[in-house]
Amino acid sequence: MNNVTAATLAPGKVEIRKFPHPEVGPGDVLIQIQSVGICGSDKHMFLGHASLQFPVVPGHELVGNVVALGDDAQAQSNIISGPLAPGDRVTVTPSRGSCGRCWYCRHVPHKPALCPNRKVYGFMPANHPPGLHGGLAEFMLAGPGSNIFRIPDEVSTARAVMTEPAAVATRAVERAMGTGVPHIGEGLGIGKRVAVLGCGPIGLLAIAALRHIGADTIIATDASSKRLKIAQAMGADVTINLTEVDAEQRLEAVQTVTNGVGPDVAIESAGTPAAFAEGLAMIRRGGRLVEVGHYFENGTTPLSPHTICHKDVDILGVWAYPPIQFETALSFLHRSSAPLEKLLSESIPLAKLEHGLEMTGREDVLKVVVEPCRTT
Repeated sequence: MNNVTAATLAPGKVEIRKFPHPEVGPGDVLIQIQSVGICGSDKHMFLGHASLQFPVVPGHELVGNVVALGDDAQAQSNIISGPLAPGDRVTVTPSRGSCGRCWYCRHVPHKPALCPNRKVYGFMPANHPPGLHGGLAEFMLAGPGSNIFRIPDEVSTARAVMTEPAAVATRAVERAMGTGVPHIGEGLGIGKRVAVLGCGPIGLLAIAALRHIGADTIIATDASSKRLKIAQAMGADVTINLTEVDAEQRLEAVQTVTNGVGPDVAIESAGTPAAFAEGLAMIRRGGRLVEVGHYFENGTTPLSPHTICHKDVDILGVWAYPPIQFETALSFLHRSSAPLEKLLSESIPLAKLEHGLEMTGREDVLKVVVEPCRTT
């Protein structure tokens, strides 16, 4: 019996391959994949922007059903929401186990994504047995140390496939939160004003999360009128089209809706260096700027260190998330009243993956979902 997968052989080259059906070891969980979201990082991989050892079976935004469990899988993996059984619908964090021995694991344990030795599904080389290290396959083997979350029955698969990007978005929002004394003006809280720069999937999910937690005024900026319309559906109060007003006019517009001082928080999710500079210019003195858009190197932008000092701002980076962020993401996906399904642009079979990668990032495309077991 074979397992059909997609393999990125090299930048710009994708091939459908057959792997032997995996043998389930004592600490393994075999998952039949239902759906996988194509991430911007998959597109960067395809374009050659990532330093990886090819070939790679990509795919890390996944939903599937448990097929089989090794005799010791319950003990060797981090399984959330109780013991697993065949048939359970699950999702898995990309990161599989920090080493626990490096400087970061010992000194910054609350940020396991900083571990340089962690393995990440969707980015590991496929020529390392068993080779099934990504979700763009009919079956994936989650090995020991995997973080596996049972998906609540109340969360549809259409929403559940957004668990990983929702984890990124909710951590970006939580990075801006204050320290428990919101009325002294620190960080994000109920009634605060936030600008989100960039309305791709992460930015739109961040807008929905901000509305979910009670932000007051949410300002969204983007160059796409279509994406700004969806931003309004997610909860944005004010939208600004980059193609219609210049940078100075944008700052004036933001000042107008924030009592002349600027938003308390800006979240940069566009992934363009100029947006980072604009976010810094937008936020009020004493505000916070959260940078979540630059997972890959995309250039630089001139900054004035004096501005950072004069404004007395906090600048916070987001590099993935701790695994338990999936619990937050699933709660958000369950409880949010936003029409999150609007983020799903198209569903395709595995055979059309290259087409899905090519269309990802277009103005009219937000999230393409691949259904590996679908034939047409």
